[in-house]
Amino acid sequence: MPGNLAELRPLIFIAAFVGMAVLLVGLMVSESPTMFSGASAGSSATGTASTNPLNIVAWNQTYILNITNPHINYYFVVQGWNIAVECMDIGASHCIAMHTYDYWWIFNWNIDHYKWYAQNGTEVSTPGYQAQWLNMYTLDSDFAVNKPLTYNAKNSKTTMQVSFAFNTTAYSKPSLAYSAGKLSMIFNMNFSERNTSLNALTFMAGLFSFSLPGMPFVVNAIIWLMIFPALMYLTFIFVLKMLGAVLGGG
Repeated sequence: MPGNLAELRPLIFIAAFVGMAVLLVGLMVSESPTMFSGASAGSSATGTASTNPLNIVAWNQTYILNITNPHINYYFVVQGWNIAVECMDIGASHCIAMHTYDYWWIFNWNIDHYKWYAQNGTEVSTPGYQAQWLNMYTLDSDFAVNKPLTYNAKNSKTTMQVSFAFNTTAYSKPSLAYSAGKLSMIFNMNFSERNTSLNALTFMAGLFSFSLPGMPFVVNAIIWLMIFPALMYLTFIFVLKMLGAVLGGG
């Protein structure tokens, strides 16, 4: 019995940890129901005579991506959004697609593809290969008539402005710069488009996948050390018991 009880200690610890986490989340939600519902810019109450900080601080964020290899995908973060830029040759066409996603370790989910729009609101993206592609022919055509190479990328979660830049002295059109690995993408996103949403489900998922947003790596590592060694020990004991039952002698 003492040996069996000792084997149950990791399971008791994990159950207590999970139970306390669920209890804490429940208490936080009951005390502040809007805590996990997300926030939007300007939603907090301010005096009518006060100056809104959003009108003073330049909240826009700009990110520059240099496409040095037109045959790989790029992953980065803008305003809290995980963004992937996909580069692909479809037939004789060079194409670019983008999407937002959530991830943990090697697992990606909640993928939401961007559609591309010209500055006048006309959609210029082409659907295909489970994405919305911006063809380099479109950039070449706009560049030939002196249109700015600036487009709006939109999905169900956010909107950003994407501009393309290259050395016009060295390359006569965008597709040539793209093929040579000399095309740059400039992403501009307003503060109001930042990713501030946090709900109880994503909080719990981040807690138990050790990827809480904004949490220092050390804290996530401590959570990992609290759970995974116990799970590994339980797995080891389970395998020993199964081998004993199959082979006999335990």
